[in-house]
Amino acid sequence: MKCKVSEMEEGGNGELSIDTLNLNALPQDCIATIISFTSPRDACRLSIVSTIFKLAAESDAVWESFLPSQYQALIPSSLSFSSKKELYLSLCENPVLIEGGRKSFWLEKVSGNKCYMLSPKDLYIEWVNTPTYWRWVSIPEARFEEVSELLSVCWFEIRGKISISRLSPMTLYKAYLVFKVHDVYGFDYYPVNLSVGLVGTDGSMRTAYLDPEHVLTEQQSTPVEDEMFPKARVDGWLEVELGEFFNEGCVCDGELEMTTIEIDGGNWKGGLIFQGIEIRAVTPNLCDANLGLDSLSAAESDTAWESLLPCQYQDLVPTLVSFSSKKDIYLSLGGNPVLIEGGRKSFWLEKASGKKCYMLSPKELYIEWVNTPTYWSWVRILEARSLFPPCRWI
Repeated sequence: MKCKVSEMEEGGNGELSIDTLNLNALPQDCIATIISFTSPRDACRLSIVSTIFKLAAESDAVWESFLPSQYQALIPSSLSFSSKKELYLSLCENPVLIEGGRKSFWLEKVSGNKCYMLSPKDLYIEWVNTPTYWRWVSIPEARFEEVSELLSVCWFEIRGKISISRLSPMTLYKAYLVFKVHDVYGFDYYPVNLSVGLVGTDGSMRTAYLDPEHVLTEQQSTPVEDEMFPKARVDGWLEVELGEFFNEGCVCDGELEMTTIEIDGGNWKGGLIFQGIEIRAVTPNLCDANLGLDSLSAAESDTAWESLLPCQYQDLVPTLVSFSSKKDIYLSLGGNPVLIEGGRKSFWLEKASGKKCYMLSPKELYIEWVNTPTYWSWVRILEARSLFPPCRWI
């Protein structure tokens, strides 16, 4: 099938013939290569388009692209998988121990982003090796061989660090303290101070109560919100959110630090069993119409939308265009590609995920004989995206 497009060329009229591309006619390897640049969720959706798309979308080439680099070192030698897709799903559903059992690692199923849990052996815990205050225990439901049980302390401090280079770029992370209670006491009045941020910076700070049965007393006039209490997990443990961090991918040599501290009350406290600190990748849906008023307000904030914009996005936005909010900039970049590098490329964001997309103009490509007028000509058509005109094969 062919269509004709009217054009203006050197002051005259002309016609450009364009063949309609049948994607199903592409080689399976070509389709697989294209799908490998999407996401695991997209690959599953594309598998229902046609038989050849299903074969391509479920190929090892596609699913290996969603696996982390050097993934072979993460897989126990005793395990075998029939396909890379089966391996991917296993890493999503069955965390594996790494670094001698000091960390566990898994993938977020929708995006393939990397997630971790730091065991107590991988954390700094004040007085943890003093038997009067703490002890190491083994329990069947724990992910690690040993976890730490708090017996009694008045100085409560836990710190964890992880290299930024381990995290997936352009990804929002939330950190959680994961624990159980066992005759808990002393955490029912003073909240613990929580923080998440790059080492050397203030980071985000909040407070929470670690006693799930905490009851607000008359002396406590500070409003208490739901997120300030532990929440039950499907694995039977409790978790408290420490904070969040958006990894832009611009910094590779820094460390993310997470802290849990209560030293102001001076009272003795105990009765908690700590499994570790979890660093979990999340996929925010800032356009969810079902968000509550408070969540909706947060989702509309410049802080939320700026976290989804690429590094140095200011250089990509036309100076002649003004925007009322960071959300407007994001949506503009999601719907209106901008020219970069002197118009030789165009850039935009995939609206649902914020992933970066590009189109290379003919001026940016190597085209055999392109500057030989007998074979090619440079033309201008209104539909073209680039400042530079497309080329036509004569």
